[in-house]
Amino acid sequence: MLAWALVARLLPAWFVERVDPVPDEDELPVSTLELFFDLIFVFVIAQFTAIIAHDPLMGLLQAALMFGVLWWMFAGYSWLTNVIPPHRPARRVLLLCAMAGWLLIGLTVPAAFHGGNVWLAVGFLVVVLVHGLMYLQATRAFGPVFAANLAAAAAVFGAELVSDGLWRYLLWGLAAAIVWSVPIWHGQRGLHLHPAHITERHGLVVLVVLGESVVAIGIGARALPIDADLLVAAILGLAVCACLWWSLFVHDLPATEHVLASTKDPVRRVRKVLAGLSYAFVPVLMGILVLAAGIEHAIGHATAPLDFASSLLLSGGTAVFLLGTAGLRLAMPLRGPWRRVALAAAVLAVAPLGLVNTALQLGAIVVVLGAGLALERRGLRPAPAPQPSE
Repeated sequence: MLAWALVARLLPAWFVERVDPVPDEDELPVSTLELFFDLIFVFVIAQFTAIIAHDPLMGLLQAALMFGVLWWMFAGYSWLTNVIPPHRPARRVLLLCAMAGWLLIGLTVPAAFHGGNVWLAVGFLVVVLVHGLMYLQATRAFGPVFAANLAAAAAVFGAELVSDGLWRYLLWGLAAAIVWSVPIWHGQRGLHLHPAHITERHGLVVLVVLGESVVAIGIGARALPIDADLLVAAILGLAVCACLWWSLFVHDLPATEHVLASTKDPVRRVRKVLAGLSYAFVPVLMGILVLAAGIEHAIGHATAPLDFASSLLLSGGTAVFLLGTAGLRLAMPLRGPWRRVALAAAVLAVAPLGLVNTALQLGAIVVVLGAGLALERRGLRPAPAPQPSE
């Protein structure tokens, strides 16, 4: 902390502003700047989808390693604006600087495992520095986390500077291991989160990424004739995305906000956010990326069979998303986590249908999801009040 005190004396006064008084939990709306910030993530996500669509096997491994690191930092900005709302001009400027760092990351992600690109590491370092220096204004308990994020940035620099492919994979894996080990050795004391804001911010990120699935429909439709092959696949792809939205936003996220608001101990609340919104949202978001890559392959081929990899992307991405929602339910806890595991297994079971016909597999996924969500809705209804006996 001595180093931070020295930095605070050297930096201009506008940077080290005093933190505003903590507002009530229901008085922290998500700002338009935060929405703007989330939209930058769309570009990064689009790059991951393209990587997976180009090479389903190695692309998925590369996307998973990079996403594991980048999601930690992106979720960290949800925490940052939760404790330091961007109400002052200086904070807004700093967040805009962080957005420039994210833009650098998005532009250079495709080259990360193909020759390397040091500008990706530079963008990541900018993101880490802005996040850490701003967060330290709110609590000194963030100091060890900042140090871990800087260590991860060093690993990313190493990954983008080495020439050997295997070392690149190992160093990206090391960066992911560093950041995701933080909750194990950090006690989470001194960190405070507002339930409504943190839930809404994570939900907005999922909405943004679901939008990427719709973008994948447009990408796959470029230069294709407007016929049944295009329209049927596009509509069924949208129906799958709509079912995923329903599975998370109609019940689970409102219930999550209620559980977090009911958890008065700040340490327990932070741990629930970590488990339910940070850890569990890795498969939620990766599932959407994998599904989007599958939809990109399916567009324009509704009446034709898919190859095995593409059919697995469609069912596998949906199933991974459902497993992530099961993790959210376990972490809060909410009712019915094992129903989501069973629903994920049912979605995987229809994957071979894609080898026969693309529309058949997409339609089967929609039917399975619709039936599963309908059964869940019946199970979540409150029991009718007993009638008085005559």
